[in-house]
Amino acid sequence: MAYRDRSTNERSGSYAYTIMEVRLRKKGAPEGTKDDLRFMTVDSHWDTLRFVQDNMDHCVGNVVRLKRNEPTGRTIDESAKLFQKNLEPLVSTLAATQGQGVMDKLSASLKKALLLLVMERYQSDREKACRVLGISREKLENELKLCGVAR
Repeated sequence: MAYRDRSTNERSGSYAYTIMEVRLRKKGAPEGTKDDLRFMTVDSHWDTLRFVQDNMDHCVGNVVRLKRNEPTGRTIDESAKLFQKNLEPLVSTLAATQGQGVMDKLSASLKKALLLLVMERYQSDREKACRVLGISREKLENELKLCGVAR
């Protein structure tokens, strides 16, 4: 890795970085299809900006690869539904043992399924849910928020 000292007169403005908007649209997408907007932070020096402009296809390719690696909420929701069908006996066991740290050991989809099941069983009574899961009220609220479970 190399570093070169650059004076401020080589910048495109008074800021060290520039934000560039990248609009992603699938090839052959029908007119009116919404673009997927992404933003890139780029060093504001003229040589960097020229490089990005000359190599925009590669930059967009990197943005697309990053987008493909982003987790989707849909996958968690689908997995949660699969788990939820088979968790009823676990909830009964948890109710008997008062939880004891179970939430910390579960995957996101399993957590969501368990939270949905417990909240449904106890008609969204958070105190009972906390006792069953063995967690504090604050922890329950955080878990509900992280899993996207509506209030």
